[in-house]
Amino acid sequence: MKCFLYIFSIAISITIIGSCNKETYENYPGGVPFEIVSVLDIRPIYKGKDVALTKETVYGATKIAVVVISEHETGNLPEGLLIVQDSRRLATLRGISIELGAAAEKYHPGDSLVIDINSGMLTRKNGILTITGLTESHIHPAGKGVVDINAVTVAQLQANPNNYESSLCIVNKSSFNPAPLPGEVISGSKKINDGFGDLDLYTDPAVDYANNTPFSLAAYVGIPFMTSEDKVTLRTRNGDDIVNMGSSVQDLLISGFQSDPKGGDGGQEYVQMLATKDIDFAATPYCIVFCVNSGGASSATLLDAGWATGGQRTIKYDINTGSVQKGQFFYFGFQGKKINGSAGTYAFPASTNWYQKTYLTSGNNAVTGSTLPNLGDGGLVHTSEFGTSGPFPNNGNSCGLAIFKGTTITETSVPEDVLFIATGGSAAIFDPAKDPILGYRICNNDWYSMYSVSIDPNTYKPVIVPYLHYRSAGNTNNMPYPINEKYPVAPTDAGLYNMMGGVYNITLGRWTTARKQVVVELVQTAATIDTLEKHISVTKLVE
Repeated sequence: MKCFLYIFSIAISITIIGSCNKETYENYPGGVPFEIVSVLDIRPIYKGKDVALTKETVYGATKIAVVVISEHETGNLPEGLLIVQDSRRLATLRGISIELGAAAEKYHPGDSLVIDINSGMLTRKNGILTITGLTESHIHPAGKGVVDINAVTVAQLQANPNNYESSLCIVNKSSFNPAPLPGEVISGSKKINDGFGDLDLYTDPAVDYANNTPFSLAAYVGIPFMTSEDKVTLRTRNGDDIVNMGSSVQDLLISGFQSDPKGGDGGQEYVQMLATKDIDFAATPYCIVFCVNSGGASSATLLDAGWATGGQRTIKYDINTGSVQKGQFFYFGFQGKKINGSAGTYAFPASTNWYQKTYLTSGNNAVTGSTLPNLGDGGLVHTSEFGTSGPFPNNGNSCGLAIFKGTTITETSVPEDVLFIATGGSAAIFDPAKDPILGYRICNNDWYSMYSVSIDPNTYKPVIVPYLHYRSAGNTNNMPYPINEKYPVAPTDAGLYNMMGGVYNITLGRWTTARKQVVVELVQTAATIDTLEKHISVTKLVE
């Protein structure tokens, strides 16, 4: 009997499921589907063939409730298209273009509309996914709305153009690639690069800002469209959509570091850097600062001055002698001077451009009952008090590395270059409610951006928003502690080297290929200076 009832219940379930799949909402007497559907659900309906938008094809819905993002006064968007977006479902911003002819010019960014799409047709026209067959009579104004924006990299846009087409997007920290020639303007089709790839930017030669000189570094706010050649192109709506973001020029780049050599770490860790210009450190001194953020550091030293805090948070070393030439690797390290630590076979050759400090591996400091002897070169708010095993932890909470031009730093000092490992932990590393903000300053490099862009809720124009610290919006990039197949969990004494390979364009003054962590195991009997400098993944300079 129980078996019969079980089989019967399965049969009933299959019947119900089959009915739902077959006839949708009509199988629920008294059930009325919601009349408004999201753009997120509209776009996937198109599968290469035109689709009539009816109740049956749009899940029982008949309307979309959207906000306008198109602006036709300048004339840089495809003519006759009303471009709208929403984030009604899953808080996911999606857009769609609507063929409306000359009437499209009557609508402006921020206009909130309810559009009856029943009787429209979903098609690709000139490459753009478009709803056709609608007129002004299908559009009902609903006041003003919020204009949101998708922050994307070129790599994300190229990989999933359908996710971003006809929505308002920002591609940040971008420059022309190749570098513009003297007198060159933004008019026409140009390539922009954000460090993650190249993207076609189109500016109609007839618009009033077509003859503007490109910024060396800019945020491009615009609307991506697919073309009839199945390529993605970005169009700005007006001159305000191109925002000057300053500069990302870096003279000294972090290209790798050994944070966990074989044997004891104290006095054995080092950092590899690459110069993009000739630097005389006696004339232009630099400093290198390490940060750690263990649970103990949370209570022992409040992060009250960012990189300049000192205590158990940061330690600074000055670089004020020697020199490095453009394109040459430069090493900061300690007395061990071995490629893979105290248990390593090979030392750095005498010809290596090596800047050395001493890291004490025993002794006591003024902290009662502690073995925290290492002061660095001082000049910080609190005297640095690091342990004997070196400035890098082997695993756990967030740590970081920054290079500064000059040897005097404060809470407001901006690094020349900076990278972080891991995301945080028990020690607070970012709190925007503090005054000044509790955190570590970042710079404009391939991983971080000091500024982003949002849309002003009153003018609907782009405005610059500062995001100056690690873990602030958009600045969360970090690498894991080094692991590999042999050591799948962050180990100790594994001899795993962090090679930070990317491509930096000296002419553009920016990264054209963002750095990627490549973990290289330094095999004791084979690791030499060539392992660090001639590896396929090493950072490269181009002009």
